Amino acid sequence: MRFQQSWGQQIKDMDEINARGQENLLAIMRHSIYNLGMNHVECARGYGSSELQVGAALQKLYSEGIVKREDLIIQTKVGAMNVTDFRDTLEKSFATLQVDYVDLFSFHGLNLQYHYDLIFNNPNGENLIDIAKEYQAKGKIRHIGFSSHAQPCFIRKCIETEVFEYANVHYHAFGSYTASGGGEFGGNKDIIRLMKEKDMGVFVISPYDKGGRLYAPSRKLRSLTLPEMEPIQYGSMWLFSHGEFDEESAPVHTMTVGAARPSDLDEPAVAAFLHAAKKDEMIAKVRIVSKRLHDAEIEVFGEKWAKSWWVGVPNCDTVNDAYNFGQMVWLHNIVKAWGLLDYAKERYTSTFDTNLKKWDFDIPAKENIDKMRGGWGYQPGIAYEPGKDYTKYLEHVPEENKEKVLEAIQFAYKYCSSSSDKSLIEVPAEWETAYDMRPWLEFPRQK
Repeated sequence: MRFQQSWGQQIKDMDEINARGQENLLAIMRHSIYNLGMNHVECARGYGSSELQVGAALQKLYSEGIVKREDLIIQTKVGAMNVTDFRDTLEKSFATLQVDYVDLFSFHGLNLQYHYDLIFNNPNGENLIDIAKEYQAKGKIRHIGFSSHAQPCFIRKCIETEVFEYANVHYHAFGSYTASGGGEFGGNKDIIRLMKEKDMGVFVISPYDKGGRLYAPSRKLRSLTLPEMEPIQYGSMWLFSHGEFDEESAPVHTMTVGAARPSDLDEPAVAAFLHAAKKDEMIAKVRIVSKRLHDAEIEVFGEKWAKSWWVGVPNCDTVNDAYNFGQMVWLHNIVKAWGLLDYAKERYTSTFDTNLKKWDFDIPAKENIDKMRGGWGYQPGIAYEPGKDYTKYLEHVPEENKEKVLEAIQFAYKYCSSSSDKSLIEVPAEWETAYDMRPWLEFPRQK
């Protein structure tokens, strides 16, 4: 996802691309494909100059004999939109990527009901799924899927149409990002199991960033994964091993790896090698670390809370829900149990604080959400405000959990919101960042 100089659509041709940044992108792709054997390249029409730069890089790699087109799995994504624009955008993707076909095509960000309606029940013309199938019949799309940041109940609805062959979802060792607090198990576990039942491919989004900033772990998290492995390695191994320890043996098939330099790929590549070469040993280590992490959670909260904190908690399930309380409670949990404060602050401010600034309490929630449209689908929910009474939103929460849920929501605001007074807050040393693996400059985006 960082394979681009810009997130906007203003760059139209390679003359506008920084030469040094493009050379770095080429170096990343050479290293990943030739040295490490990675063969799945993901981009999207919505990722700014991503398709343009990846398309040019692939042509270069073909000409150098580094790889053949047929040896790659190329994926792109296009969001739901009106029929004419959708066809035009699909053609633009093929042209910009310089491909005759894509192996995987996703409906990008199938997050809200209006996305679903455009795909399956379009009131203004042809259903977008029929257009995708038309391209599939012509051989221009091999497999059709979708990506989603939605709640598990909505993702389930999309899967149960039985037209998708795979899905890109958030599901990580420490939670399910925006879906945390939803579903039967407080995240997307039941979705992973449903995809196994439907024989679908499972593509996990952002295990190292949205999965907990594992490239910059807390001291406490690192103390809990060592000596067996570093947190980023555990994040990989947990996914690689999922089919082995899940009660329904539901596997994970692939995941994204963002890279700002070639060496950023080494940690996940080493993890993949160890999983393949020493599978039994590595699965045993994952079990040890997982138990240690679970024990740390139980020590802080107790078994009952750990098994029920999400029950009845509102989580932006409908277009009338302003509060993603499930995710707020989850942020509280991962800070207290594993010290993921910097991650929680980043998520809280970028989502809840940002959305609250745009919110108009004089109009219904649905009108506010309609105004935010796409952005809300990716990061739903507004922030807690001190002094307001939120008990009316917790009517379905078990009585024994209500006070704890309110305390968790208040904690998340106190420690994570940009609006809270942190002058009296003491942050334990074990919640501080142990190290940060990111480079100072993210080369593909430099100007």
